[in-house]
Amino acid sequence: MSLRKWCSPTAFPTGHPLHRPKSPDCAHHWFYDFRVNRKRYRSTTESSHKQQAKAIEAKERARVLEGRHGIRKQPDITFRAFADTYLTDYAVQHKRSVDRDREILKVLHRVFGSLILHEITALRIEQFKRERLAGKWRGYKQTGTPKPIKPGTVNRELDTLRAIFSKAVEWGQLLEHPMRSVKRLKVDNRRTRILSEPEQAALLKACSKKFGRIVRLALITGARIGELLALRWADVSAADLTFLETKNGRARRIPVSPAIKAVLDQCPRTRSAWVFTNVRTQRPFTVNGMAHVFRRAVERAGIPTGDVSLHTLRHTALSRMIAMGIDDSTVMSLSGHQSVRMLERYTHPTNARKIEALETFAVDGPNLGRTEIGDSKNVGGRQEARTPDLRVANAALSQLS
Repeated sequence: MSLRKWCSPTAFPTGHPLHRPKSPDCAHHWFYDFRVNRKRYRSTTESSHKQQAKAIEAKERARVLEGRHGIRKQPDITFRAFADTYLTDYAVQHKRSVDRDREILKVLHRVFGSLILHEITALRIEQFKRERLAGKWRGYKQTGTPKPIKPGTVNRELDTLRAIFSKAVEWGQLLEHPMRSVKRLKVDNRRTRILSEPEQAALLKACSKKFGRIVRLALITGARIGELLALRWADVSAADLTFLETKNGRARRIPVSPAIKAVLDQCPRTRSAWVFTNVRTQRPFTVNGMAHVFRRAVERAGIPTGDVSLHTLRHTALSRMIAMGIDDSTVMSLSGHQSVRMLERYTHPTNARKIEALETFAVDGPNLGRTEIGDSKNVGGRQEARTPDLRVANAALSQLS
């Protein structure tokens, strides 16, 4: 029996209706206090009657012994403790993003760290989403105004949280996944911004020599910045470049063109194993560090920074390849995409191409108001080779319709 009241004879003066100097028969609620598996459970019974309080304590003790919230006959484990197990036994061995998971767990521990796994409900996770979106974030050594947290950042935190709970269910620490009904936030990541030729020239002029080589190589190859920064001299030959650190984990090889060779010839061959090396640390540059340098270069170039990022370089390169009429298979082999659907986000037909498509319907003649598709080579968009016989057939079909 571990019932008690948190009151004293001096809580109320003599003569007060609630004054009970010796007897527990007062209007204060009984509290239970007991331990199971070295964990302490204490709370109010919300009852001033001792027999009712005994029944409530017995019911709560049985619920704890059976396992709170559906966890049956298993020791309680905090989110922080299981997250450490997740990192050690799974993430370190199987995930390339383990460093990112460690950073995300610093945020998750502030909210869920002290909670028992089965005490984290879908409602609490939804509240976490709301709190994160309403909060602001100040970067490392940032002294200016903190920035609002974007939905994409919250989604990455939710993905890590979901992976931890999935392993908890798989390893028998949890019977029900609390995020089964939790949805990711809607994010529009389909950036359509590409650099114009004047913007590209201004950007390259605003870059330092070292960073300019990275930007130029990204605009030539369409590779991701992370792939370029992880490039080693051992993966560079006179014939091709081999990207081993790719997003999908598949090595990708591209031939060395004269433009690529010109950029590589300007890179000094140091003792470091990487093509682009930080002289101070003798390690490759980081993507976050390059993002900061890129933003400064964009500002110096006078380009609006709202929709321009490091990924804009890849978007610009692949969009221009498609606009020049390069076939999908060739572009996919260079970019590393596994499906045409992913490549569609880099297709941006210009207004001239749209008008040209709308004018393919002829009313008074096959050539009225139309321009030959083969004559418009520099207006962007996809281009397919059309023979004269095919153009004649299309004109005849348009008249018959």
